[in-house]
Amino acid sequence: MASVTSLGLHQPTALQYALQEQLLPENPPASSYDWNITVDHSGDEEGEDELLVTKDTVIWSRGRIFRKCFGFKLEKEPIIQALLTHFPSSEQADNTQDNDPSRRRVRFDKDENVLSKALVVFLKTQAHVYFLDGTSHVVHMPFEVESACAAPQGVIIQRRQRPDAGLAASLKFPRVPHNSFISSQLSPVSTRASQQSTFTTDTLGKPKALPIRLNSQFDNLWTVPEEKSDSQWPRLVALTDPLLELGLVVTQTDRSTKSKGRRSSDKSPSFLDRAEEIVHVEAIPHHHPYRKGEGKPVLAVTINRETSMYTVWKLTYIPNDDPFINGRKVTQTRTDRRRSSMQPGLPSGATTPLHPNFRESFGAPLPGKRPRKSEKVEKSSRTLENLESSLGIEKESGVTRRTSRRVSSMLARADLSASQDRTTFSEQAQIANHPGVRRDTSHGSHRGRTSGVFSGPSFTGAANLGINTLLEAPVDSLLEELRAGGDFEGFHTMGLDDHDFDGLAQEVLFTKVHSFPIDNSNVRYSLSKEPARSQCKVFYLTGPEPVDDDHNRQQVLVGIQDPMEKRLQLLTLHLQSNKSSDPDRTVVTFGQLRKAQNVIDSCKIVDGEMSMILVLSQSTGGQRELSIQAPWAQLTSIALPPKLLLANIRNLDYYGGLANREVGIRRAVTPIIGEITSLRHPKLHGIVDILDDTQQHHQIRIQLQPSSPRVMKVLKVLRSAIPATSGERLIASWWGVIGWLRLQEDDFTDLEWSAAIIQILSIYLALGVEEAMLPGGSTPQRRSRGFLRSSSGAQIDLADWDAMSMYETPGSLTHPPWIENKAWQWIMEEDDSSLAMFRPSPGRGNMSFLTLHIKYALAYMSSSYGNVACGSEGYLPTSPSHDYATRTRYAQDIFLSLHLLLEEQKLSIATSHVSSPGLIDLRAVLLQISQWLKWREWSAIYELEMPLDWPEHQSESTAVSISLVPTEPAYWDVFDWIRIGLSQEPNPSAFVPPIRSAMTPAIVPRIRMFERLFQKLSLRKRTPVDFVEAMYQSGITPIILESLPEYVLVPLQDAIAQCQPSPPPRWSKGLLNLVNRSDVGSVLTQSDNLHVRSTNVLAPTHVASWDFNSLCRNVMEFNDGPSDDVAESDKQAVIRAIFKEDRRLDEIKMMLNTTKPRTVRLDPSPGWTEPYYLEQQKEMVTRLANNTLSIPAGRSLMNYGLRFPLLTQKFHINGFVLNCTVKPSNVTVGVDKSLFTEEKIAWAFFHAGVAGGLSISRQAKGIDTSWILYNKPGNDLSNRHAGFLLALGLNGHLKGVAKWVAFKYLTPKHTMTSIGLLLGLAASYIGTTDSLITRLLSVHVTRMLPRGAAELNLSPLTQTTGIMGIGLLYCNSQHRRMSEIMMSEIEYVETDDEEEPLRTECYRLAAGFALGFINLGKGTDLKGLHDMRITEKLLTLASATKKAEHVHILDRSTAAAVVAIALIYMKSEDHIVARKIDVPDATLQFDYVRPDIHLLRTVARHLILWSEIEPTHDWIRRNLPSRYRSRLQPPAHPPDHPSRGPLDSTHLPFLTILAGLCFSIALRYAGSGNLRVRDLLLSYIHKYYGQCRSASPKETFDERCVRVTAQMCLNVVALSCATVMAGTCDLKVLRYLRSLHARNGPDTSYGSHMATHMAMGALSLGCGTQTFNTSNLAIASLLVAFYPVFPDSVQDNKSHLQAFRHFWVLATDPRCLVTKDMATNAPVSVPVAIRLKDSSEEEVRKTPCLLPPLSDIQGVRTISPEFWNLELHFGTHPEYADAFQHSQALYLRRRPASDSPFATTMLALGRQSGVGSGGLAELSADTAAQPLEWLFDTVPSLRKLTHAERSIVLDRGVGGPDVSNNAVSAVDVRLVLQNIIHRGGNRDDLLGLKGLFEWAEWRAGKTQETEREKEKEREKEREVGEDNRNRGVAERQGPPRWTGEGWLRESIVEDLKGGVWLASRE
Repeated sequence: MASVTSLGLHQPTALQYALQEQLLPENPPASSYDWNITVDHSGDEEGEDELLVTKDTVIWSRGRIFRKCFGFKLEKEPIIQALLTHFPSSEQADNTQDNDPSRRRVRFDKDENVLSKALVVFLKTQAHVYFLDGTSHVVHMPFEVESACAAPQGVIIQRRQRPDAGLAASLKFPRVPHNSFISSQLSPVSTRASQQSTFTTDTLGKPKALPIRLNSQFDNLWTVPEEKSDSQWPRLVALTDPLLELGLVVTQTDRSTKSKGRRSSDKSPSFLDRAEEIVHVEAIPHHHPYRKGEGKPVLAVTINRETSMYTVWKLTYIPNDDPFINGRKVTQTRTDRRRSSMQPGLPSGATTPLHPNFRESFGAPLPGKRPRKSEKVEKSSRTLENLESSLGIEKESGVTRRTSRRVSSMLARADLSASQDRTTFSEQAQIANHPGVRRDTSHGSHRGRTSGVFSGPSFTGAANLGINTLLEAPVDSLLEELRAGGDFEGFHTMGLDDHDFDGLAQEVLFTKVHSFPIDNSNVRYSLSKEPARSQCKVFYLTGPEPVDDDHNRQQVLVGIQDPMEKRLQLLTLHLQSNKSSDPDRTVVTFGQLRKAQNVIDSCKIVDGEMSMILVLSQSTGGQRELSIQAPWAQLTSIALPPKLLLANIRNLDYYGGLANREVGIRRAVTPIIGEITSLRHPKLHGIVDILDDTQQHHQIRIQLQPSSPRVMKVLKVLRSAIPATSGERLIASWWGVIGWLRLQEDDFTDLEWSAAIIQILSIYLALGVEEAMLPGGSTPQRRSRGFLRSSSGAQIDLADWDAMSMYETPGSLTHPPWIENKAWQWIMEEDDSSLAMFRPSPGRGNMSFLTLHIKYALAYMSSSYGNVACGSEGYLPTSPSHDYATRTRYAQDIFLSLHLLLEEQKLSIATSHVSSPGLIDLRAVLLQISQWLKWREWSAIYELEMPLDWPEHQSESTAVSISLVPTEPAYWDVFDWIRIGLSQEPNPSAFVPPIRSAMTPAIVPRIRMFERLFQKLSLRKRTPVDFVEAMYQSGITPIILESLPEYVLVPLQDAIAQCQPSPPPRWSKGLLNLVNRSDVGSVLTQSDNLHVRSTNVLAPTHVASWDFNSLCRNVMEFNDGPSDDVAESDKQAVIRAIFKEDRRLDEIKMMLNTTKPRTVRLDPSPGWTEPYYLEQQKEMVTRLANNTLSIPAGRSLMNYGLRFPLLTQKFHINGFVLNCTVKPSNVTVGVDKSLFTEEKIAWAFFHAGVAGGLSISRQAKGIDTSWILYNKPGNDLSNRHAGFLLALGLNGHLKGVAKWVAFKYLTPKHTMTSIGLLLGLAASYIGTTDSLITRLLSVHVTRMLPRGAAELNLSPLTQTTGIMGIGLLYCNSQHRRMSEIMMSEIEYVETDDEEEPLRTECYRLAAGFALGFINLGKGTDLKGLHDMRITEKLLTLASATKKAEHVHILDRSTAAAVVAIALIYMKSEDHIVARKIDVPDATLQFDYVRPDIHLLRTVARHLILWSEIEPTHDWIRRNLPSRYRSRLQPPAHPPDHPSRGPLDSTHLPFLTILAGLCFSIALRYAGSGNLRVRDLLLSYIHKYYGQCRSASPKETFDERCVRVTAQMCLNVVALSCATVMAGTCDLKVLRYLRSLHARNGPDTSYGSHMATHMAMGALSLGCGTQTFNTSNLAIASLLVAFYPVFPDSVQDNKSHLQAFRHFWVLATDPRCLVTKDMATNAPVSVPVAIRLKDSSEEEVRKTPCLLPPLSDIQGVRTISPEFWNLELHFGTHPEYADAFQHSQALYLRRRPASDSPFATTMLALGRQSGVGSGGLAELSADTAAQPLEWLFDTVPSLRKLTHAERSIVLDRGVGGPDVSNNAVSAVDVRLVLQNIIHRGGNRDDLLGLKGLFEWAEWRAGKTQETEREKEKEREKEREVGEDNRNRGVAERQGPPRWTGEGWLRESIVEDLKGGVWLASRE
């Protein structure tokens, strides 16, 4: 049954290293180190890891190579244990920072989990975790570790129990009734004692070991222990992730116990008995192919040394939400009033009734315990605690972060222990001394972790004997017993049962499978100090496949070896699983228990697919024996080799003998089995160590299965063809043949194959041999091997030549395989008989291979070995012990099975036909058998398939006559079957031999696939889509396609090629992969997954981006800084691609640059003196500085979201260079520094900070607390950093910032920092109504403080920020309280006129905006706000007249009321409110309204009547007051045309109302890029521009009023124009803005410059990658940011807080469509057709481009001849629109050149002539001449290739390593098929070609049908007419059909037909 090889002595790999480093002494004894070998049986990474553990060092080796050494001397703690396990990988842990719900914590349940191997080293109180990829963590344990066990994910940790001094009390004294006082003092500490409440004699029949520790004394049984025992702690805990807390190991409570309690909670945790110790955990692998890689069931074994029982459990992982995302739920739900924390099986009985209030019966409440709140209150506080813990809040009481989930119970424990005498806590001093110490942050996570998971166990022991403290220890035990009684309630609400572990999650569930006794004969278990793991050995064995029955049942054997008792217990389990393969649903049932005595040691050995138990047993006489056995196999004794090697010198890692030098290297030792003491280290491939009595490890290999995969396959086929009972003995029988052959005196080239052949032949010879005629000659003897010597006589030469021939032509081969190579072709051509030289020399008794084996088979059958299998009592189904029908049926079945194996191998071109043992060998055997059975058809066909020289080779006659001949079945050929199945309609004759149903799919997978394919096709219409879907359902994959024979491949590839251009949208990912279109739906693929990047991404793509002049300048001019990240350089490549035609973007960048001196021209007048000229220069530069200071507000828009900063570098924020170079004198003039100090231009620096922060992308990773603090300027807070904080908040990066950081920033009361941080936090938490942020904002607003609170010493600007922050935080919530506050602030009337009132117009405006945000767009549904009469109040403030004494105050509220109404009623189409808020009807009233309020009221009206806005002159005229309409008639004339008279101050309302109308249109069409709207707005810019001429010296006040108002309106209309064209860099708009940018007059305010620069920024938003959208929030944000009243100076905040100018961020929309080459990740330019909803026309744009709003788009499709086209339907696939928000990239795959012959030819010719393909990332290699062109002219077979085919061959990798080009191409297939005809193919090839030709005819017929259908459709279309043509085209694009050229062109097929015809003529 096995073959044994010695591999020499075995020592730890790292032993040499340990000796060199002096970690171990010379010649160390085995006791000085611990040596473990972990074997990975998973198929992906089979390997062996070695751990060598000394007292303070762990050395890891892998694959017999030293890898790493870990030292722990500094820890001052001994190493308890080291093991290897798997944890979720660290990158997975990093991803938990994201709020992406798809990235939840992985679990060991499905194959989605990403687990990494890690080394875990347990010291006494800590665990060090080292991921093998480099990350490391330290986890502090709140207890002492006794041992641990690796689980499939994480580790199960066993706690060392403290001695229970009070335990023996229950042995001596009966338990007192529960309602007695004394019970509280006598209750022992341990709940374990409560299992038997009185001392009885029940257990005396089988005495148990007394659990008395050595330090227990009988005189202190009455006393309570000095410290509280940790017995409430479960013994076993789980660590499933080093970044999380320990998890609880729970079990399902015994139902019978539960049912007795009336209200017990099902959700309560129930722990394992604390006497249970973990011994072994392992996952059970699956056999079934459909289950491979899926969740595996996990079994665990525990031992209870007190009850002397082993228990087998099923282990499952309990899924929990990731605490970093949701906050871990508390383990118990509080809805139940009672819960059960008792152990399983705890007896419950009726108890004496108790007083309902337990606490009163003791006279005083327990110290520190608080009654629980109601469930609702607790739930809300829990939510708050979760939030606080997520923000990193530390509790002041010293409770560390890891305990923050259960703050209440922790604090209770802290209070309890606060009053105790500290000297009593001797044992846990090392933990509890430093409860608040934080330890270093773990690698891979930025969260702080703490020393001691539970801040040290707060064991509340009793030091004095007061009544309360006496009760402290036993109270939990008492409560458990009371609860078990069931007649008591109310404790659950008191918190009396809170333990330190109460806040931990339940991670692992143990479900009991079976318990059985240890049967130990002594008490050693109970008294042993060693952990149970070292006392016994556990292994699992899975049954082979036939042992699994049809019901998905799998047999598992659990072996438990007890070395001291010399006993092996085998537990049989059955795993019943369903097809869903969820391991949690696997049912484990107990089978039977076997016990074997006198077993010294045993272990599992695994060799390939076979696993057995290796047993070292001892007979009664004391002799020891090695054997292998399993329930499904027969017992086989193992004989060790006669000599055991001392060194394996053939091994690659041999580095000198391990034995002493005197013994010598080549010497070996003779083994004596009696000296073997144990078996160690079972590894892969049957390798195991046997330990002799000198403690030396001898490594041996026990081979259980054939080493040749083909022999293994043949044996599998035989096993599946015969009954299961016989099949199990087949391998044993095969080993028996090998053993018998070794006794024969002969040389076998391949012993395994020879044994297999003899086995096959003996099956048929067992049918009965009538006569056997074999050629004479004795059996050749084994001969000594020698070299060829020419001088030593011909006889020896010939013998040695024959020996060489035998090894060169093994098996049934007629000539060596290498003869068929081209290099040896000349031998074949020169002389046909030259192959005869490889035949055995005649006349020397040499027989052919087959004859020899027939002779051996007959000899074997007559031996005692063969008699067992084939004799009269033989187990083979063909032996005489069976009846006639059985023998003939199985003879036929076995033959057909082997034939199917032959046919299966024909379907893979990877199968070698000439190697041995191969197809020829097996075919020769079957030919021989078919001749014996007289099956004429079979033998004739087999002879055709044999080599040409076969008849001469087999000249000897081997006439064997079989007496029992089965009937001859019809011959079956796989290619004939495929031909019928593919090219004909379903045919009943296309059968498969029925025997294949018994064969497992692993043996004939391809035949099974084709069988399923034909079954699916028989039910369908056979369109290309049906074909491909059937292929997918049959299990055909691209890898299988590549290895199919060419004539089978062509029809399948043809169907794929038809579906490739436009696969049906319903197809799944797997189907798309099959047709090589994984790019479809790739908008859903995040770009992070594509790591292949082209080298030319950074190269400029157009010559225009650099000219001679710019090359000579500094490169930094065009980039504010070098790109920090690959994602950033990708973005730059896209930006260059958008604007590759001209330099418009560079122009905007130059104008918005503040880091270089500006150039200005000032020509001196002739009358100016030099000093005056210098003074003019100085004045001009000072004015220009005002312009420069306003630039950052615009730059923030331009650079929005482009940067991905390096986390290791400080982020640079640009300042200002205010100097100017004045032409023509070319002098640099500076400004007066005193005018521009930091205080005077604080807001300019604030905007610069915002510009820097907003350049950081929302997608940037790692922008967290530590990075923000890293960028914080020294001690003083700066304005720049304040703006930076606001920017981070607007981009959502402040969401994860810790709360203490906020306090750190807010405490100094730096106004700008407070503004930036508060507004940033509110923006990050927008719409969340977060209570923590609410409190943070409330303390900065006087109105939000409680009555009687002290006045705030805060700047009004900070309070304004707080008010606005509340609005953002409660956005869309309709929160009544906040709405009331905002309303009261808007209408507040101050009692006395303060010098600097808080409620300025700016403050009230913020309150108006906040009120609008809270009720955004909810005017028609105000819910609970109706009674507040918000609308009436606001309308009164906005439009009604006010009391004279309050008018100056309430005028400040007008703007606030107007914007509030506008936001609340936005898009509501409420005509009544719109009419009331509109400008007054009576012209007289205009004089009483401020011009800017006219503008706001106009905007408000049209925001309400949203759908009525039209971008026409006519609409604008209709909405102007009637008296002003004539001013716009005709539109071409300016408003102050002489015919209409000049404008004066009475026309101010006209100007502002007109600007308001323009602004309304801009908001309606924001980001649309609509050219009609742009032209309309530009016409009004032109008109306003005329009004803003520079002031004349004689200007009147009236004219000045008009000019200033026109300037304000010009700012608004310029911003409006840029808003519509956002992100487009439109040239017409840019020309106007450039002109406005150049203004430098003394009357141009800072605000005008700011508006101009913001307009420029909006025009180039995100450098063309972003635009605005028109959602409610976006419109509101744009109204806030572009509020029409701009500041007069840098520090002006009278009417509007400048920080609000950046709210446009909330309106941005990333809608830039980028198309990338999937292979290189480089952007490519491709035309896309965009179809809008309610439109039949398509607009074509070229990518990268901005799309219209996604809500307006029906679909987008690419139109490219070079790439596969994609179509995205946003209507039918809303998930595409969601995914597009995250990644605006479409990944296109380059078309293979074979797609269209014409296009490919043109492409190839174009490339030759040097015409580029138009791609952005054009490779220079594309246009250069191909270096391999010459091949096509010189190689004859390549000469006939067309241009298109040459292009296919040469363009394999255009644009990078394209994944689509790994597949077989049509050119490869053509060349192979031509080669088959040229060399004259064998029978199989010709059958395959026949099938191919029939398929081509069938396809041609289908193509004609399709053409006829198309013609009919065209005729119908002509009848319908031209109108519906467009619709017809759309409808006609149905599913793919058989059309056009096939994958292999028709002409090539015809050419092949001609070749076959010519070959047949020859």
